[in-house]
Amino acid sequence: MTAAPDALYLPCDGPVLAAVSFASAILAEFAGAALGFGPAILYEISWQLCAVAGISDGQIESAIWNIIVAEALCSFTQLILLRKHFRLRLFVLFNLPMVLMLPVGTQLLGRFGQQRWAKRALGVVLLTVAAVQAFSCLRAAGVQASNRRDLQARGDWRVAAAIAVAMGCSGLLRGFLGVAGPPVMVLLLFFHCDRSAWRCVGAASRVMMILLQGVLLGVEDYQPHCWRMYSLLAAGGLVGMGLGNLAAPHIDGAAFQQWLIILLVSGALLMLSDGNAQVSILSAVGVGVAAAASILMPAGKRAARLLRVRGEWREGLLPVEVQLARRSAQISASSGELQSDCLVPEESSSVS
Repeated sequence: MTAAPDALYLPCDGPVLAAVSFASAILAEFAGAALGFGPAILYEISWQLCAVAGISDGQIESAIWNIIVAEALCSFTQLILLRKHFRLRLFVLFNLPMVLMLPVGTQLLGRFGQQRWAKRALGVVLLTVAAVQAFSCLRAAGVQASNRRDLQARGDWRVAAAIAVAMGCSGLLRGFLGVAGPPVMVLLLFFHCDRSAWRCVGAASRVMMILLQGVLLGVEDYQPHCWRMYSLLAAGGLVGMGLGNLAAPHIDGAAFQQWLIILLVSGALLMLSDGNAQVSILSAVGVGVAAAASILMPAGKRAARLLRVRGEWREGLLPVEVQLARRSAQISASSGELQSDCLVPEESSSVS
């Protein structure tokens, strides 16, 4: 984990970087558990934000190692919980191409990971993820699940070929840039799988990535004096996963996805502007605004619903005469609005 010689950042055994890492792990794993969104992508963005603030070195290799630490306990725990949905055939199809290509990506990381163009390549990947997310949100009339091929179908060489290509690219990207999700997102636009089986194979793939890349990077990147940050990364990952599982049924996925797209675009600009201090700061502000909105907007909607329910409950405690008077007033007002609305088209047509 070698930083640029001119980099000034806080040590990993300090309380500030440890606390920021804990919060980043919570956010990343929360999004992963609640929405199935790749936690590695969000952690990469947060690591670059820390670099802009002078907290971290901002190196891709450092971020990948921290991702491995944050995901380890979560992935093993999730795999144990989903073990009854394990499918050996899917496990082999998904992990064999990834295992073959991940070392190649890790070699590219060691050779080019500190180059500025590598960070910008990560920005392009984030833009691609944002585009895929936007397309998946807008394709309501597109390819439906019934028209997509089943990833569990046997004897279909096209399914096996698609999985091999997607997971090979996924392993390469994970090894080089730390994000494995984009090829899989594209795969799921044209194929579908049973949700429980998919979650299990996803957890199994994460475990394989962690084991393999942990061995490849751990010899050089593990630093014993960073134990505080490593511990908080692992703990934050578990907390985020637990909160995400609890919040999943109550989250407006569509609204959250929209803000995540804005967050991805801002993060991509943050990576693409690496080396330009002013643009990096503006992009960092955009990431902060998008992250705050993605958290506050769903919370605001839920608070509004609670206030409405509370108001209805209070009204139910009023005397019957008062309730009837209020309802008759509301009916009169609504009928007046209806009459005025009926006049609008006539006035508009006469003006035109």
